[in-house]
Amino acid sequence: MEYTTGQGSTSIVTVTLFRGASLHSLICSSSLSHSNYCNFCQGFPKGDNTIRPPTTAPAEDSGLSNESIRDQLAKVLASPEFAERAVLRSFLSFVVEKSLAGRSREIKEYTVAIEVFGKNDDFDGQKDSIVRIQAGRLRRALERYYLSGGAHDTVRIEIPKGSYGPIFRRVSAAENCEGAPLLEMVDSLCITQYGPVIAVMPLMNLTGDPAQEYFCDGLTEEFTSRFARFQGIRVVASYSTIQMKGEKTGARELGQRLRARFLVEGGLRREADNLKFSVRLIDTTDGLQIWGEEYLRELKAQSLIALQEDIASRVAGIIGDLYGVIPTRLSREFNKKPVDSLNTYDAFLNFHQYNRTLSPESLARAFTALQRAVTEDPESGLAWSLFANLHANMCVLGTAQVETLEAAVTMARKGVSLEPGNQWVRAIHAEILFFLNDRERFFQEATASLALNPNNPTIVGFIGLLRALYDDWEHGLALMEKAIELNPFFPGWYHAAPCLNFFRQGRYQEALQSARLFNMPQLFWDPLLRAAALGQLGRLNEAGMALAELLQLRPDFSIYARRLLGYFVKAADLLDDILDGLRKAGLTI
Repeated sequence: MEYTTGQGSTSIVTVTLFRGASLHSLICSSSLSHSNYCNFCQGFPKGDNTIRPPTTAPAEDSGLSNESIRDQLAKVLASPEFAERAVLRSFLSFVVEKSLAGRSREIKEYTVAIEVFGKNDDFDGQKDSIVRIQAGRLRRALERYYLSGGAHDTVRIEIPKGSYGPIFRRVSAAENCEGAPLLEMVDSLCITQYGPVIAVMPLMNLTGDPAQEYFCDGLTEEFTSRFARFQGIRVVASYSTIQMKGEKTGARELGQRLRARFLVEGGLRREADNLKFSVRLIDTTDGLQIWGEEYLRELKAQSLIALQEDIASRVAGIIGDLYGVIPTRLSREFNKKPVDSLNTYDAFLNFHQYNRTLSPESLARAFTALQRAVTEDPESGLAWSLFANLHANMCVLGTAQVETLEAAVTMARKGVSLEPGNQWVRAIHAEILFFLNDRERFFQEATASLALNPNNPTIVGFIGLLRALYDDWEHGLALMEKAIELNPFFPGWYHAAPCLNFFRQGRYQEALQSARLFNMPQLFWDPLLRAAALGQLGRLNEAGMALAELLQLRPDFSIYARRLLGYFVKAADLLDDILDGLRKAGLTI
């Protein structure tokens, strides 16, 4: 490489660039002074010493005027993908204006960190990945914009991988029409890193009574509000969908226009003194109905608001709950994706899959996905909390050492510090406090979690189980009943609380009936509850068979029995009664 150090003087420096080498360190260790080097690289700053390709197609080479590029920038920034994301707006505005000013070479990780994210002069990109993470989000947001609202724009702003500088190009109408098929467009648009997008379409008044129109509009608004409280779902604002009232448009087209993966549709009919409400969930990728239900309620003017709230809470629970229709459907799809391509919501779906199956394979995949999520998105409190929950489960279910619970505590606290308004974050923190036997703080955190969405079935059931096991049986069991009412598709662990309640009352036959409904054979608690109840009933042959199942799942259970039971069973009398039943079944503790 030849470099002129001053008028009439030339220095010849030969540098061999090895993969991963630092250009800053290589040149600064040569005969060139650091100041000359900085002139050469136009201010390549200390701390940003990675080798990157130069930004291509700067504004001056794009054939576009600065005015047309700024007009396009304004359109992008006003779009739903950017309107409420101040960080991405600042990032994109900064790199575009730098490029328009002819200073593309200054768009480097260090410069962006200082000028966009307010980092200090000692910023080190090797230790702080904020620019790389936000750049990935910026690229995805731009892709979504040009697949949806900007699909017909003739000017494109893109951020190529390997660079933080933008390129600008003009595209023809023909090129726009050659985009991805509608199915792929809808799918890529509508599953964000924060969850799927759902739109509640204006509910139809089929009663023939114009006076019922207000009830349909109110129910539409109530549905939208209820879905918005589920943090794994993004809901299209009702003012956007209400504009389509009366339109006859197919689900696929609606999905593209609203950038929604799922549509909630429904209608209201009247039968004598009853209102009959039908609701269905549509997947816009194929236009198929994936769930539907009808609700018949007595028409009473004084209870119409309560009626709206009741129906909306039930539908939102069935669709948006962790064990609901949408997460269950999506977890099957995302389970096929390579783990190294997963985002934060994908990690949530893997967490969901693990909770459903509790298999070693789903555990390994969820662990890898969440480990990647907290690395790639370290500001996500939900990712840290889900990772904490996974660590805690590994400990209390006996698949990891006790020290794992200490790691879970740290992660759970970090999750709360980042997202104190996230219901899952607060519920998981409550769970960790429960395992730590911190009764007072557990009840405080459990109450705070429920307040964020008192109609989230899984959270309600989860908190109900823990409260019952903390000897608050009346309130805990009431919460469990509410959770079952909100979403009848509940998992088997819901039966643990009534089973143990019967057990503590000495009603072992009823405890056995509840234990059989537990029906989670992959979890050692399933045969444990049956073995203990059968042991107390004196049905020793059956008890022995259940005990054999338990020891097949946990061969070392007799060594750790009291500790593993003690994580959940807080009442000493109940714990001793369960252990007594297991001894009668043939277990040596």
